[in-house]
Amino acid sequence: MRVAYVLPFPELNGGNKVIFQHVALLRSMGDEVTVLAEGPKPGWIAIDARYVDTTAEPPRLGDQDLVVATYWTTVERALALDAGPVAHFCQGYEGALPHLREVRGEVERVYSLPIPTLVVSPHLVPLLGDRFGRESRVAPPPLDPAFRPAARLRPDPRPWIAVPGIFESEVKGVPTALAAVARLRERGMPARLLRLSTWPLGEEERALCPPDRYLCGVPPATVARELRGCDLLILASRGEEGFGLPLLEAMASKVPGVASRIPSIAAFAADAAALAPPGEAEAFAEAAHALLTRPRAWRRARQAGWAAAQAFAPETVGPRLREAVRWASRRAAESPSAAGAASAAAS
Repeated sequence: MRVAYVLPFPELNGGNKVIFQHVALLRSMGDEVTVLAEGPKPGWIAIDARYVDTTAEPPRLGDQDLVVATYWTTVERALALDAGPVAHFCQGYEGALPHLREVRGEVERVYSLPIPTLVVSPHLVPLLGDRFGRESRVAPPPLDPAFRPAARLRPDPRPWIAVPGIFESEVKGVPTALAAVARLRERGMPARLLRLSTWPLGEEERALCPPDRYLCGVPPATVARELRGCDLLILASRGEEGFGLPLLEAMASKVPGVASRIPSIAAFAADAAALAPPGEAEAFAEAAHALLTRPRAWRRARQAGWAAAQAFAPETVGPRLREAVRWASRRAAESPSAAGAASAAAS
């Protein structure tokens, strides 16, 4: 098949990483893939596919079996290319994000376009179907092989706790995770904090809970190496979170996780991580304390997380992705309403 992915700026983030991983999987299975993005080819991940910087040259595409829009702002751009059937890859419904509340009406208008959707998590299928009448298939993220476990028997007496995410992004719930670490320290646990973000450390965050190490904008291979030395990961995302990739990567690294009890995380980690109500720092602290002070429970959590993560092995995800892409190609080509949306966007 010939498949094109349409991206905004290819900045370092989990959503773009999953897109490029899908590109690599399709290429490994023999598909011809083109990436169209609003910026130069990124150096933080290998991309074995034709790459077009649409800010430097016009997007010249031959006929495609499927054009995949990867963010709500790229849907109409993908339709306007008029290069073939169009699908939308949704990694979380953007209309629910607090920082996009001013353009929520525009987001909803785009989601109302009748095109098939690939979703990263099962909980998005009924959400998009009930609200927008969208048909969806799940195309999950594959595990990055760089995330692998180190041999460990028990947590360190001065445990390293990893907290990923942008502090200023409300959906990531980082203040809740930091407050949980602060509570552990107040109780006498000499916890060390590793912060992982793509934004620099700000004064508000520093005042809330100063990190022992702060890694800003480092490539996935560095994250994987640093995570292997951690004893716990806290992911306190709010309900709008589309998947929770850092938790999956921690599970693959046999790093126990304490995460929010929200649909996207419960879908893959309900029996593999300690789940706490979003926003309740005390509950996160209690769950973290229980794991870090009980070596046997900590070892059980390591194994349970690793076992659950194997469902996302590339060899398992690859066939699911390929079938989802082929379904989207057929469904978009067969749908008169989708063809009408393409014509409207092109005009």
